Amino acid sequence: MTNITNLEKWVQKQNYTLIFFTRDDCNHCQRLEEELEKASEMINVGTPGSIGIPVARIKNYELNRYPVLRLYVQGLYTEHQGEWEQKKLEQWADLRALSYISESDSEPTIRWIHESHNISVLVFNNSFKQELKWLKTLKHHIHFTYTTLPNARSLLNVGEETTLVMFTEKGINRYDYDGEITYEKVFKFVEDHEEKYYQEFTQDAIETAFYEPKKPVLFIFDEKDYRDLAKTHQKEINTILVKLDQVTDRLLNFLGIKGIQRPLAVIYDQNHSQKKYRTQFSDLSDLRKFLNNFLNNKLEPYYKSQTPVKNENWEKQILTIVGEDLPKHENIFIYFYSSWCKVCQQFTPIFEQLFQKYRGQKAFGMFDAYENEVKDQFIKEVPMIRWYNAQTRQVVTFEGPLTLEALSEFIDKQGKKQVSDDL
Repeated sequence: MTNITNLEKWVQKQNYTLIFFTRDDCNHCQRLEEELEKASEMINVGTPGSIGIPVARIKNYELNRYPVLRLYVQGLYTEHQGEWEQKKLEQWADLRALSYISESDSEPTIRWIHESHNISVLVFNNSFKQELKWLKTLKHHIHFTYTTLPNARSLLNVGEETTLVMFTEKGINRYDYDGEITYEKVFKFVEDHEEKYYQEFTQDAIETAFYEPKKPVLFIFDEKDYRDLAKTHQKEINTILVKLDQVTDRLLNFLGIKGIQRPLAVIYDQNHSQKKYRTQFSDLSDLRKFLNNFLNNKLEPYYKSQTPVKNENWEKQILTIVGEDLPKHENIFIYFYSSWCKVCQQFTPIFEQLFQKYRGQKAFGMFDAYENEVKDQFIKEVPMIRWYNAQTRQVVTFEGPLTLEALSEFIDKQGKKQVSDDL
């Protein structure tokens, strides 16, 4: 792979450019780069039998996450979402770089196009072939075609000024474009009129669903088309379809799912303490019932929990607290953390010092807030220290600097009660 420094200059040199964004301090990037190195032999231009795409690397570019793999096409790009395995990467690049368009040379073909595809675009000349290929690369779910049929305009009842027609919902909706045929302008026209009632699972889809606007998110793990369902509830919920090759361990862990038995639906309610609801459904009717029950507050949420650890002694060790047994613990100081949290990694040694200081006098526990959840206790941020008082049934959250001195003062004040025998 080639190292590059000027992104804009590089992507303008080639019609297709595959770029790997990485960071020096990203261990995960280094592991995935090995798979991309293997795949690049098949992808990279100049290699016998390759797809013919230049593969390059950019280090420490200003992105909010790493690693990222993008296929740039004439300055615009599509992003890889899926498995970082050699064959998968080759197939992904091949699928988009070698996109093809078709010609509509008869009246039945023209009618079939918009009646058989959720989204289709028909251009009334054949001088835009290369631009259509570029667009197809970025919008591989849209059927692009061109026609030179003399009576094509009259068949669709469009004037000479119309240069292309876009159909959505299998011909139900139609949008005529009478502007200049350029790659950028047609891309923007398609973007503006593409009716995205649901999105396929990508990082961009996650960011859009969670922030624009803030509504509950319905994850559907299945291969079928749920456009009608998503369209019906688009004002109430954001829908993301997760296909088999898009499932990641990170997503399953985030949703608290141990394994996938399709079809599965999970609702993540970001407006109400990030509660989650799930169901295994057999057909569309089951899924509609599940969604309607959620909207009518008739469902009970589920909570993530690791397996409880048996036979721990609070006098000798810091207890491992999991979701399902947190409510059982009383008179205990619990440290809520997450394995990915750098501040937590810095604070953990201080918490261990606290345990040694009060060993045998106070009970201490650690709760992985990424792997576990508790009913009626929303863990908004980590690291966090809470005191669970058995006598008053109160939960007191420490607010102050995470220093040994400040925490010792908090413990001395809150932990005056004896430790429960239940521990």
